[in-house]
Amino acid sequence: MQKKLMYAIIAVNLAMVVNVFAVLQNKNLLPGSAEFKNDDVHIIVNIQSSVYTYKVTNPGNSPIVKFEINQHAAYNFLTPKGWEKEEASDIFRAWTDDPENAIEGKKAAEFSMRVGSSGAVLGLGTAKVYFKSGKISTFDSLWVPAPEPKSHIILVAVLILAVMLLHTALIVYKKRRGGKLTV
Repeated sequence: MQKKLMYAIIAVNLAMVVNVFAVLQNKNLLPGSAEFKNDDVHIIVNIQSSVYTYKVTNPGNSPIVKFEINQHAAYNFLTPKGWEKEEASDIFRAWTDDPENAIEGKKAAEFSMRVGSSGAVLGLGTAKVYFKSGKISTFDSLWVPAPEPKSHIILVAVLILAVMLLHTALIVYKKRRGGKLTV
């Protein structure tokens, strides 16, 4: 029985390893990554610990000159060399006025941010990529750090209160039964 269980665990782990390698070979994506693309731009989002990294690839000819994305509770914003940045309370913008620093066709650049633990969770948000030609490419459902929904916070508070009330009721019930907890 013990050996069968061990073999089953090994088989499941081996199957997971094979699946991970298949994904890596087909998409060149790491676990915790996702690829979003349209005809104008490709974005690979990689989330490792509390760091969100956006690899923006320009498959076209017009250079990318601005990148804008929703964010929540983020800091330590990093941009490609020669790019300027602005961090507002809910948006991260990066741009360059120097054509030398723009993301040319068939090239890529990375933008990243670290997320604090003050109520940020993985969510969907909007990203905009601006081209020198004036074109704007928008992704409406990109992985971003988003505010934790109020319903989650309320649910946790209600569950904690329910556990406390149940615990108190059990103690009172036990004391009334003379120290014995029988049902």
